[in-house]
Amino acid sequence: MRISTAQIFSLSLNQINSSLNDVTELTIMNSSQKKVNSPSDDPAGMGRMVELSGFQQSLTGYLDNCGVALDYLDTADQVLSTASETITAALELAEQASTETYTDEEMRMMALEMRGYLDALYAIANTQMGSDSIFAGDDTEDNAYEMGLGVTLQGDSPSRTDFVNLTGEVDGTVAVRFTSDGAVGTDALDYEYSTDGGETWTSAVLASGDTVLDLADAQVELASGTAVTAADDDGGGSRFSLRQACVYTGSDKAMSVAVSESTSEDMTTVGSDIFGGVDQATGQPYGSPNLFETLSDCIVHMESGDSGAVAQCLEDLGDCHETVEAGAAGVGARENKITYTQTSQSLVKSLAANAASSIEDADAAQLVVELEQANYVYQAVLSTASSVMSMSLLDYI
Repeated sequence: MRISTAQIFSLSLNQINSSLNDVTELTIMNSSQKKVNSPSDDPAGMGRMVELSGFQQSLTGYLDNCGVALDYLDTADQVLSTASETITAALELAEQASTETYTDEEMRMMALEMRGYLDALYAIANTQMGSDSIFAGDDTEDNAYEMGLGVTLQGDSPSRTDFVNLTGEVDGTVAVRFTSDGAVGTDALDYEYSTDGGETWTSAVLASGDTVLDLADAQVELASGTAVTAADDDGGGSRFSLRQACVYTGSDKAMSVAVSESTSEDMTTVGSDIFGGVDQATGQPYGSPNLFETLSDCIVHMESGDSGAVAQCLEDLGDCHETVEAGAAGVGARENKITYTQTSQSLVKSLAANAASSIEDADAAQLVVELEQANYVYQAVLSTASSVMSMSLLDYI
């Protein structure tokens, strides 16, 4: 078989290019410390890396959600603990006021202290994380509660459903009592109100056909047909007190976030489920136990010196305390669940990163050996090719 000079040159160049290509690839790998630098290096591996990268990004999103949710829930947990301590103090005060051993002046001083507890709980219910209200459900942009108007029932009538609308504002408690019998909206009715705890009374008349009681800076609209009777000295008849109330302005649905591919958890809390108050939509108090309404009623009864009514508030306040404790337990349970989810997601993310690394990253020690081998082969090919290409027939003459 005859081998021409052209064949020798062609084969030599092929070997040089092949060994140089090996050196170049290994040099690139050594510089990047990665086995796969382009899809052509390992098409199947590159596809798997893209898949793993997308999976890691989704896990990063879930982990971020877990972190934010834990911040909100931890804040709620801490302030609910403070709320529980405040309610305990309020319970002790109500228990004292229910014993019928204090003067009216002392009862009014207790009412001032109880109002301080109410203000503290109102501030807790409006706790914010940054600019978000954590007890406003998914309506986090505004406060969970605002101050509005409410009534405390004290006499035989009217009932709570007889109050149609409350407007205006009051600084304290406005005691109201009727001094004649009849039906609202039908008869002309005499009534009077006091803004100083019953020390002085202002008389007024509800005209026939009218349903709105004018109480200086506030107005109370009663349902037409409401039957009223003149109040007596024993606490009977038609009477009530108009006072401030905590009105829930948040949402009845909590804000939830995805903490895993198949799990979402509430990061905020519906405040009305824990603190109660007045429903903004209906103007009526939420059902019992209702912490804010119970405290507001208790303050009114303390101001009027009614120890028996305070005793009833004491019982209701105990139920409210249990509701707050249950709400705190629910927040804690969500915290634990999200913490466990966060831990498992972090582990899965670490495993995914290791899997991607096993495909992409090069073995530094092995790479150095292979690069030395490739350089040695390349130098050998160059030396051999140089020797072969420099030979001619003159070398054999």
